[in-house]
Amino acid sequence: MALVCGHDAPAYGLPLCEHIRTATADPLEHYLHYTGRGVERQWICGLCRNEAAAAVTGAVCEDCFDASEGGMLGVVGRPQIIEASRPVDGAVECTALPDGAGAVVDIAPTRQGFLLLCDDGRILRWDGTSTSCTEAARSTVAVPAGTTPWCGREQSLRLHASRDGAFAAVVVDYGRTGQVLDLSTGTVTMSLENDGYYSSTVPFSLAFAEHAGRTVVLYRSVWRVIEAADPATGAPVTRIPMGETRTAWSGFFHGALYPSPAGTRIASDAWWWHPVGRVVAWNLNQWLSEGERAWAQDIGWSALPACDYYWNRPVAWLDDDRLVVGGLGDDEEELVPGARVFDLGRRGSGATEGAEVVAEVAEVATFGGPDGRFFAADGLLFSTSESGLEIWDPTKGARLAVIAGFQPTHHDLARGELIELSATGLRRWRTARATA
Repeated sequence: MALVCGHDAPAYGLPLCEHIRTATADPLEHYLHYTGRGVERQWICGLCRNEAAAAVTGAVCEDCFDASEGGMLGVVGRPQIIEASRPVDGAVECTALPDGAGAVVDIAPTRQGFLLLCDDGRILRWDGTSTSCTEAARSTVAVPAGTTPWCGREQSLRLHASRDGAFAAVVVDYGRTGQVLDLSTGTVTMSLENDGYYSSTVPFSLAFAEHAGRTVVLYRSVWRVIEAADPATGAPVTRIPMGETRTAWSGFFHGALYPSPAGTRIASDAWWWHPVGRVVAWNLNQWLSEGERAWAQDIGWSALPACDYYWNRPVAWLDDDRLVVGGLGDDEEELVPGARVFDLGRRGSGATEGAEVVAEVAEVATFGGPDGRFFAADGLLFSTSESGLEIWDPTKGARLAVIAGFQPTHHDLARGELIELSATGLRRWRTARATA
């Protein structure tokens, strides 16, 4: 089909309205318009905004697109939400917190039950049903007084736990400090402190993983370095190399860490200069097996598409290949609710970034609607909107059901439950109900 600009060239960018295409003075400022047909979008001017559905748009070549690129005014419309409603048991069970717990600031599910982090630093073991609990350890990590949030990101305490419940970590999200504790003895085995370089922009990078029959703890020590250590002793296992030569993987400020369900890969919700959010992932098994030398080979490094000024985004693994990230758009100013599904098992030949080649990852689904926190189980995507828990088919991009008023904060993999922590207890819903 011929381009409306009249040039014999491939179409480039988004379709433009006729006023933007034909502007003879400076480029017109534009709105990003979602047409309501899937995730289709186009650029329209202020004149077309009030009658966006009737805007006449067309594709142009790269030169004409670049010449027409004016400032961004906002977003008009939203992507289409595909409804495929089906009956789902939405009964949410409520469980009171155990006696003596006091104020609980965070929880961490384990195979044996739950760990509770209290506001006085106690870490309690609780089976999730009884009225009693036992103290396993006590952390001295605290949020520093008088800290100024960066872009509204308040520092707060976060509890992590190994799946077997043998180890816990308490860290300050958007801060510098943390501790790893051996819950069999209650002792602090590692005192953590990252270098503080832009640490206020991201949650404290930490995750537990299992490899070769043992537990390892992964954490950020330097802004661009994730280390792996033995949580029982603090002995180093391996780290991302700190080479001074810039490579495709060395310039990222690491954020929240997400091991894949079977632990073969890990993703970091990272950002890089100048500030551009970009989720990156690599082969966790290979790294823990081969150490630093793995980075001199193909370690499965994948960098997902960038988004200006946007990170700390929803992230969830559907399985060990497919990773879902939240938000549609290439810039924070144009973001709308939605999900993008990438298959890390389908990596292309890649593009050159600096001196390195970064493999392109196949985007296998893109759809509007999901917002808030993301969780995944049994091939489904779960998101927490203002109305409640939404259940999605990530292959078809369709919304299957809504559990009104339920906004989970944690995923209990061992018991297959999504959990909302409240001041008085836990609200729990079994994910298997979505597939029954």
